[in-house]
Amino acid sequence: MVEGHTVIFANQAFLNELGMSGMSDQIVGMPLTNVIYPGDHALLAALLAHVDAPVKEESTLRLLCLDGTILPSKLSLSPMRPGSPHGSLLLQFSLISGSPATGVGFDEQFNYHLLINRLEEVVFQLQRGNKLSFLNPGWEQLLEYPAEESLGKSLIDFIHPEDQPLAIARLDSIARGKRLRCNEQIRLIKRNGEPSWVELRARSASSTASEGASVVGTITDINEARQVEASLRSNRHSMSSLLNHVPCMIYRRKADHGFNFEFVSDGCVMLTGYGAHELIANPSLSFRKLLHPEDSAVWDSAYDKLVQQQALQVIYRLYTRNGDYQWVWEHGNGIYASTGELLAVEGFIAILGKEEGQGAPLLAQLQQHFSQG
Repeated sequence: MVEGHTVIFANQAFLNELGMSGMSDQIVGMPLTNVIYPGDHALLAALLAHVDAPVKEESTLRLLCLDGTILPSKLSLSPMRPGSPHGSLLLQFSLISGSPATGVGFDEQFNYHLLINRLEEVVFQLQRGNKLSFLNPGWEQLLEYPAEESLGKSLIDFIHPEDQPLAIARLDSIARGKRLRCNEQIRLIKRNGEPSWVELRARSASSTASEGASVVGTITDINEARQVEASLRSNRHSMSSLLNHVPCMIYRRKADHGFNFEFVSDGCVMLTGYGAHELIANPSLSFRKLLHPEDSAVWDSAYDKLVQQQALQVIYRLYTRNGDYQWVWEHGNGIYASTGELLAVEGFIAILGKEEGQGAPLLAQLQQHFSQG
């Protein structure tokens, strides 16, 4: 029963349907709009303003439960009998079944309940204000907070401060019906104060896109995966730094006609005078274009051994950006297909000297070393 827009009485059946049994003090004396879905406030105002007009059929309104779920219902309203307080109205709500009967028995539903409780993932439900209204035991396993102590608190309170703005924006957007779902990687704070990376998946629990006050979802522990990812990034950075400080050029070349470079380390500047961005995938600066013409025969002989799946060890001259050449020593290994076809070459090229006289003694020593295996 309402007077104006204020609830003055609510029976037990109404409280039970809203999940507010024993909580009449939170409805009586408060605006009726508190328990009506926001999208139906305009319709409710119109109905209350024209209560004396002839009623052709019952109107449909959506009730908003304590846990944020939506209950579609038929509403009929009529003025109280003469002598009642001015403006008092009797409202009767008849719930509309939100979905057809599924034929699922109680035992089957109970098995689903057991299954949810045994999941390692956290299963949760939020009501308005991102308040936790359901948590499975995975919550305590992840954060060490008992589920009973966490219910009724905001999920945002358990999120790392740096990640809270993102989480609030995503969850509020779902609750307002502006988006149906989200999938974000954020950090939760454990009971011992340590952050833990998780994947938060959430979606609206309403039956239509515009009804999103209730949010359900899962939280998956990805802390170990994030640590492995960070370790790999660190290792790649260390390896890249190491390669770029080695006094030679580390490379990978395609086994095509020009032996085009796919990767070169920063040592390429010292070796050729060209930067990595100039050498990689640049046919005009392919390995063949930099090789001294008089050393082509030596290189081809070494390449034949490479095709036969032997290591590449050869001394030759490379042209540099300033127009001269310098003696270099190359050691490489082939990358082969399962058929034995040469696909690429990986190795390093080291400087021996810019003058032929400097390179010749080293050439003799290395050739003797190669001939001895």
